[in-house]
Amino acid sequence: MESIEENRKAMAKGVKEMSQQYTQMSQQVTQLSQQQRNTDFQLGQLATTVGNMQNKGKFPSTTEPNPKEYCKAIELQSGTKYQGPQLPSEDDIEKETPEVEQEKEKNEVEEIEEDEEIEPNQEDE
Repeated sequence: MESIEENRKAMAKGVKEMSQQYTQMSQQVTQLSQQQRNTDFQLGQLATTVGNMQNKGKFPSTTEPNPKEYCKAIELQSGTKYQGPQLPSEDDIEKETPEVEQEKEKNEVEEIEEDEEIEPNQEDE
């Protein structure tokens, strides 16, 4: 009978050891699974970063059509709106025209006078 009792104790000890080994293996599988998820996430981040680096400074190969076909306003990312250049009125144009013409004439006269001073007289030669 002692041998049966010894066998039972040995079997109980073996079952206990197997249970401990199973628990350790289960924990290791859980850790490996978590590491695999982390690696997949990091690989995704790396792929996104590399993709962004390749496209930096380039326009996308496909353009997006403007959803507001006749949009005339410009709004910056900061929220500031660009009003565009102020167009002069007709009165302003009429006022500027004589002054501009006079300035052009004055410049032409000055250029002619400068040319005469630079060119040597052909009679002196």
